[in-house]
Amino acid sequence: MRLAILISGSGTTAKSIIEACQEGRLKNIEPAIVISSKNDAPGIEKAKSLGIETRVVSPKDYSSSIAFGEKLLEIFREFKVDFISQNGWLPLTPVNVVKEYQGRIINQHPGPLDPGRKLDFGGKGMYGKRVTCARIVYAFLTKEKNPWTEATVHFVNEEYDKGDLLRIEKMNFPPLFGKFDENLILVKTLELQEKLLPLEHENVINALKKIVEGKAKGFRRKRPLIPKKNEKILLKAKEIAIKLFPYG
Repeated sequence: MRLAILISGSGTTAKSIIEACQEGRLKNIEPAIVISSKNDAPGIEKAKSLGIETRVVSPKDYSSSIAFGEKLLEIFREFKVDFISQNGWLPLTPVNVVKEYQGRIINQHPGPLDPGRKLDFGGKGMYGKRVTCARIVYAFLTKEKNPWTEATVHFVNEEYDKGDLLRIEKMNFPPLFGKFDENLILVKTLELQEKLLPLEHENVINALKKIVEGKAKGFRRKRPLIPKKNEKILLKAKEIAIKLFPYG
């Protein structure tokens, strides 16, 4: 299976995927191309150092989402791409790409999602440290006694973070009590993200194993992730996360 890996930043997951393929831990997958939406993404050099071809395709360089998508499709055809893994990819994937690769695009997300329902820790603007921060703040505001978060892999559709789940890995974290303290939230977010990142890497690798073995099947949660009564709390948690991490 020839794989395209899409990035926008550090490329740590892309590096983990490529190394897993080259070391034989991830079999029958060939990383064919790494595409970045930013020309200064550190992940570009990581991919090059591992012998993988790279390209930069930024949506701001195209007159429309469709034109952006056509350029991506051109590269996918050039490198005979069978499957796409989005790992830290920030742009909304163009509809023409989603249509061409329906069921063959996955996305990595650093928090719990609830496809088919409105309320979760995804959506536009929810990426990177913001997701982890929002999860911590939500747990604090709702006084969760046993808070947790998830590393998530889901299929991609036309909306941010709304495709069916493919694989999740749950991780508990210590509860916070007392007076709300933004500085403490900042510190705890960075600590939790550092612990979650290796779990994200392995989750993506294991999801790709399922795909290449023909065992990949999307699913949705049986119960809502967020009760309707907590909608305003969730929105508040997201607002705080965006404020504390303006650059994601």
